Amino acid sequence: MSTDALPQSMVALVDCNNFYASCERVFDPALISKPIGVLSNNDGYVIARSAELKALNIEMATPAFQVYPLQNRFGIILRSSNYALYGDLSSRVMQVLDSFSPSVERYSIDEAFLDLSGMQDSVSKICQQIACKVPIYTGIPVSVGAAPSKTLAKIASHLAKKQPGRQNVCVFEHADDPELLIWLKSLPIEEIWGIGRRLGQKLRQAGIETALQLRDTDHRWLKRNFNVLVARTALELKGTHCIHVDDAP
Repeated sequence: MSTDALPQSMVALVDCNNFYASCERVFDPALISKPIGVLSNNDGYVIARSAELKALNIEMATPAFQVYPLQNRFGIILRSSNYALYGDLSSRVMQVLDSFSPSVERYSIDEAFLDLSGMQDSVSKICQQIACKVPIYTGIPVSVGAAPSKTLAKIASHLAKKQPGRQNVCVFEHADDPELLIWLKSLPIEEIWGIGRRLGQKLRQAGIETALQLRDTDHRWLKRNFNVLVARTALELKGTHCIHVDDAP
């Protein structure tokens, strides 16, 4: 087999950037480039932030009364949540994604997994097309990460969003990509998709502190001493596609 051949499986995670704030900008383009906060149902606290508001160190769940005095000074705009708008734009994003793969899993209102296995075009090209087409058709910017498993696609999507030089796309076609291994070595165990703080603490007690250490631990030992989920996550970090894309509604 050619070394240029695609892996047997390839999964993409598409994540809408600052989704609620981006939706507000679609509804009111005058908000583009301004620090926006979306408030909870009773306008009590911040539940979503634009990149500009994050840069002002306004944290999630900040009470609205603490933000009001800063509005004039920093040009902050606060909006009441509009879930009908967010749901409508989410549906539009998903409709665009349906054109790229027959298997699309709507993971949340602003995230979706796509099975890109066996596509004629390269995975990198498809991901770049997604990152370009979704904003054109919906006004919502997205980050796209792709890798041989869902767990690795989650990591790739995070890098696509956090590293501006990637232009919202990060693709690891092989689980042993040297750059990916560097990131796994630095990724705390608690930040792996499906692990969390409580399980992460137990893994740390067993000497497993990073994603790379979990990846390199025998999955049979993990199954005996923890559970099937942890063992499956370790295999996913190795590029074994254990958690399949569910295209059920």
